[in-house]
Amino acid sequence: MRQRRRTIECLLAALVLLVPAVLGGCGAARRTDPITDVSDLDGRRVGVGIACDTDYALTGRKDLTVVRYDELADILLALQYDKVDAMALDALLWKFTAASHKGLRAVEPAFATSGYTVYFRSEVSDLRDEFNEFLSRYRQSDAFRDFQSRLSTFDGEHYNGPDIGLTGTGRILRVAVDAAGFPRSFAEADGRTPSGYDLEALKLFANEKNYRLSFVISGYDDMIYGLQGGNYDIAAGFLSDLRDADSLSSYLCKSDSLYEVPLYFIEKTQDDIEPIEP
Repeated sequence: MRQRRRTIECLLAALVLLVPAVLGGCGAARRTDPITDVSDLDGRRVGVGIACDTDYALTGRKDLTVVRYDELADILLALQYDKVDAMALDALLWKFTAASHKGLRAVEPAFATSGYTVYFRSEVSDLRDEFNEFLSRYRQSDAFRDFQSRLSTFDGEHYNGPDIGLTGTGRILRVAVDAAGFPRSFAEADGRTPSGYDLEALKLFANEKNYRLSFVISGYDDMIYGLQGGNYDIAAGFLSDLRDADSLSSYLCKSDSLYEVPLYFIEKTQDDIEPIEP
């Protein structure tokens, strides 16, 4: 029994040592000097979400190494275990992260900006044009100025947008929504209509034009392939205008930007990140 317990303890100890190596591999020692110039990250390793806006914004930078991860939690673990020197997040995702993890700081100023958009299947390009015309007027309105104010004061925890009721009774538009894109797009457990910053203009547009929106809870891959296959008319939620912009434009119609947000480098402070369990 004692030998069995000792074997289990050895396996657990090995696992603790293995997790950091799996997350980032064996590489050069971490640079400990703070980032002071966002235009010069010579030798730094920067963690990003694969195929996210920060990934596309940093691809091609010769002074740094982009390290791609599937999940934000993986990037945080890599930063905690010094497998990357910094991570890159947009302002909303940074606020969301800062609300739950201490020991991080955003490096000022932002190194780039990203616009967020919605996609239409190519067969309904007339709807995209109609939506863009609506956006041009919406961006000049008091409603959009209020939107910008709410966007800038997002606290990282609570979506502070209005509950926009859907009033359209005419043509049905099938909308695929990334339900895990808080605060841009998300679906409550009670089954209410999806909410988020990326959906506000679309709801207002549908009400003005008397369209009925039929939301389908989805994810990025399903939204894109579903649009291509004709399962949906529109995809909304966490779609950056930097993401797959060229490849998607051959068979999908991208709207003008709904809004723009800055992109930041995030690094550890002198204190470690608040404990993150693997």
